[in-house]
Amino acid sequence: MEKKNPLLAGLFNMLMPGSGYWYVNQDRGRFVKTLIVGIVAIAALIVLGTLIQRTADFPLPQGLCIGVLLLFALVPLFLNGQKTAIHHNYVLDSASLYTSRQHGTDEAQLARNQNLRDKGMISKQEYDSRKDNITSKE
Repeated sequence: MEKKNPLLAGLFNMLMPGSGYWYVNQDRGRFVKTLIVGIVAIAALIVLGTLIQRTADFPLPQGLCIGVLLLFALVPLFLNGQKTAIHHNYVLDSASLYTSRQHGTDEAQLARNQNLRDKGMISKQEYDSRKDNITSKE
């Protein structure tokens, strides 16, 4: 798995609701749910903005009201896409840190296997096999 760009995930999620989730985790369920809710919310905000714009009491420049109202939907979509990518990257970093701590460096693995061999807990063939695996990774 590779790290995902939080800015790109946020932009995808903002431009097409839910696509940030697809970009990060290929999460079809969250993609569909966010797409439906996002489209409904954006459509409702556009209708509301148009209604407010047409009232005689609010002589605002054309599109200003709709633009401001759309920010209430687009900003959270952007931030959720970013948050998803940041969380994904955090999980990857944590997993790689855990793996490196579990296995340690090649020298530490060789020393651990030598210690097991000296105590008679593994055979010479097992020790040689493990040593070959470690040295072949380098």
